Amino acid sequence: MYNPFMQNYGHIQAIKSVLPKYREARYISLVSFTMRCRFSVDPELRKIQSDDLIVYDVELSEYIQRKMNRIQAEKLNPELTESDIQSIYETLSEAIITDSRLRAEHVDKAGGVSRDHSYHVKS
Repeated sequence: MYNPFMQNYGHIQAIKSVLPKYREARYISLVSFTMRCRFSVDPELRKIQSDDLIVYDVELSEYIQRKMNRIQAEKLNPELTESDIQSIYETLSEAIITDSRLRAEHVDKAGGVSRDHSYHVKS
């Protein structure tokens, strides 16, 4: 299985390239699996203070809320304004690949990248 954190890393880099104003913003990589899967990962990826999190689907809402609470308590990063959020949304919406041929090409290219054998999921 491809390492989803490596895939998310690539996606975050793509987002940063489309949003240069927010290049230094805090990005959190959150991967969720159904309970049918069993994963064996570094325990640090299960700790809420990490910005790379792996959770089961039944924990997803709780983890998101806990992470949001922690970020609010830290107050390390300036909060985004409504204008920032709208601008980010519009920019990302425009960057979505809608052409099915280009999407297939992207998936093919991504298929050859980001294997990490230290990551294990059993389903």
